[in-house]
Amino acid sequence: MSVAPAPAEVTELWTGSIFSSTYRVGVCFSAAGAVRGVVYLRLRNGEVDVYHIDGSVKDNVVKARHSSGHTFKGRLVAADRVEGVIHLKNGLRLNVEGRRIQGAPLTGDDCAPPAAD
Repeated sequence: MSVAPAPAEVTELWTGSIFSSTYRVGVCFSAAGAVRGVVYLRLRNGEVDVYHIDGSVKDNVVKARHSSGHTFKGRLVAADRVEGVIHLKNGLRLNVEGRRIQGAPLTGDDCAPPAAD
């Protein structure tokens, strides 16, 4: 008996800023509700921190985590907007709001965002 391939993932690009840093997040959503992606956080000095995330989505609520212990819980609030809270492992909470681009082309097999324009 053969198994049908899983439906393709839906891709999105999220962009925004936190304090003096900017972020680009490539996100892939599976039909089963799994979320995976890559966060590029560009610091004020130009360096880029990279975080691979995984999690879940249900009823437009996204929960994701990084292996370091940082977590994100947010909502897909509009076709072009996402908002939520990042909980850092040191206890700091950061409210974020970002722009969503649905169907964005991502790079590689890890759902990484494309390079900044």
